[in-house]
Amino acid sequence: MKKLFLLFVAALTIMGCATSEERAAREAEHMQKVKAAVGTQQYKISMREMTPLRSTPITLTGMYYLKVDGNEISTDLPYLGRDDVPHFKTRGERKFDRSIILRTQMEGYNLTLMPKQKAGLITFSAKSGSDAYSFNIQVMSDGLAKVTLRPEGKDEIKYEGYVDPIK
Repeated sequence: MKKLFLLFVAALTIMGCATSEERAAREAEHMQKVKAAVGTQQYKISMREMTPLRSTPITLTGMYYLKVDGNEISTDLPYLGRDDVPHFKTRGERKFDRSIILRTQMEGYNLTLMPKQKAGLITFSAKSGSDAYSFNIQVMSDGLAKVTLRPEGKDEIKYEGYVDPIK
């Protein structure tokens, strides 16, 4: 009985090692795809959560995204926040509950790899009409992306989603 138990434990240990090796190989392959997509500026981040500055995280249901294709950025992102830019009749804050839809050129695209954190940090800015936006995107080794969007004159907002290479 004792030998059977030891044999069972040894089999589980061997199976566990094979599984962790396979998992590590899959993660490494996925990281290579993400690194290649981010490095060549050919990726799409499908958003699953947003966190407004003055609120708690909100799960997104819909097709919200940020897409980088060369030097072009396109977004369809929900926005909840405040605008503190002076207006014609009033000065002060206005609440916004709308979408940020961009189709424009990026400026200052920069990718910094952070090996210790197993992540990369992407920064760039974009303008659309009179609106200016600053983007910080942290891409983790598993493809998770944390996006901080800072619209000029409005509250910053954070998004979370997964990176997929554009095919």
